Amino acid sequence: MNLHTFHPMKRLLLLPLLFFFTLSVSAQQVSDYGSNDREVLINALHAVSEDDISSWMHTMISPEFRGRLAGDIGYDLAAEWAAGKLESWGLKPFFPEKGFFQEFDQPYTLVKDKGRLEVHVPVGDEFITKKYNYGEHYWPWGISGSGEVTAEVVYVGHGITAPELGYDDYAGIDVTGKIVITELGVPYTGNNYDSLLLWRPYVDHSNKVKFALENGAAGLIFAYHVASPRPTVDPDFIFLAASDEVVRDLLAGTGKDLDAVREHIKTTLTPMSFHTGKKATLALTSEYYPDGTTANVVAMIEGSDPELKNEYLIIGAHLDHLGMMPVLFPGALDNASGCALALGVAKALASSEAELKRTLIILLFGAEEVGLVGARQFVERFPYPKEQIKMMINLDMVGRGNAFFAVTADPWSELLDALERNNERWVHRPFMTRSSPWQPPIRPRTDGMVFYMEKIPAITFGTRGATTPTLYHVPEDTMDQIDIEIMRDVIKVLTMSIIELGNMKEIVLDTP
Repeated sequence: MNLHTFHPMKRLLLLPLLFFFTLSVSAQQVSDYGSNDREVLINALHAVSEDDISSWMHTMISPEFRGRLAGDIGYDLAAEWAAGKLESWGLKPFFPEKGFFQEFDQPYTLVKDKGRLEVHVPVGDEFITKKYNYGEHYWPWGISGSGEVTAEVVYVGHGITAPELGYDDYAGIDVTGKIVITELGVPYTGNNYDSLLLWRPYVDHSNKVKFALENGAAGLIFAYHVASPRPTVDPDFIFLAASDEVVRDLLAGTGKDLDAVREHIKTTLTPMSFHTGKKATLALTSEYYPDGTTANVVAMIEGSDPELKNEYLIIGAHLDHLGMMPVLFPGALDNASGCALALGVAKALASSEAELKRTLIILLFGAEEVGLVGARQFVERFPYPKEQIKMMINLDMVGRGNAFFAVTADPWSELLDALERNNERWVHRPFMTRSSPWQPPIRPRTDGMVFYMEKIPAITFGTRGATTPTLYHVPEDTMDQIDIEIMRDVIKVLTMSIIELGNMKEIVLDTP
């Protein structure tokens, strides 16, 4: 809120609130924040405006950055812009010999057209063709090759061959030269951890393509209506992700009900593959770049204490999104929002000159959308013992609703206390926290889980309470679904928590 542009009457009404707030801050025990006095704390609290956040968000989702696909020039421009911001505020590169960028290899695929999906239904000696609409009925994936295929369609359940589990969707059915329909994930839906571990290798989407190729299939319809930039597996293999409406059309006349088929597979763990008696046409134009590279953006505010500066707190968010497919996928919530929050914490701390005894790392990941690659690169190449990382907060799709949440593992639950405490002191939003026993995730979905798997204290911080559906991996992920006000409050809570944790005499946590 900018008092200089606020209506005069509203300014008068607001002044008592500001006076009360100042008194309440004056009464706070500031010793939790090291040597930082009240003035520094208030400056840090108010260093980032809603206009700042909005400006950063609009820049990141602009056509200039082309949807920030890792490997593409649009992502490079976004990374350079973010690094420039961090440098302008006085942050230093974490890897000084490489500047603000931690580079790594990353193949990528550019989707060049909207593709085509048609179903051909036999009627006597002829076929009736139904054409489907881009977005409404199907999305292209970067995982696809380039070309066109028309072939018979075979439903193959989850598209998995797992001999050690006695499960094979391709057993007894010939898919040579055909298009296969596969489902998301694996058939096992129980919660037995040992069983989940056995099924884990078969969750990956790329493996579904590999199994289809090994069985001679020419194309794949993925029954999961979401777009994805994962790079090409085979340049001649065509892949489109389709809605249930398309799949039901393909099953029509077979005597098979889609919901019943799915339920049978999951409840019996028995494959149920069959010919649909129809043909389909899949087409897409794409360009695969196997020698692509991308980078994490890594900056730091170095700690002031000679010893504690070798302990690290990390605020992380992935900068990449889906790119141009071929229309712009702006990725406002996913995840320009998280990056704007990380930038906000950096600016608040730097501009207020708040002292931190520990070192804060601002980490913007590349290639999250294609398999958490940037996070893995950072953790694997971290130049110091991983025990020196005392906390990692991951911010992914944080920008909607009216309340906060934070989750972690039981051994690190004390870190949640600092977040709750600073919310109560400075922001007063409803805040739900939860911890649970540590165990390796079956399917890590966020960058924070890469740290979690290495037993590095990791927290997922988010917002909740939105009253409209979240738009995910669609061109409509724009500023229309962003609440700048709650993003400003997230920055406040994180900034004050980092000042507290950054100056805490010691951070002692249990080890899983």
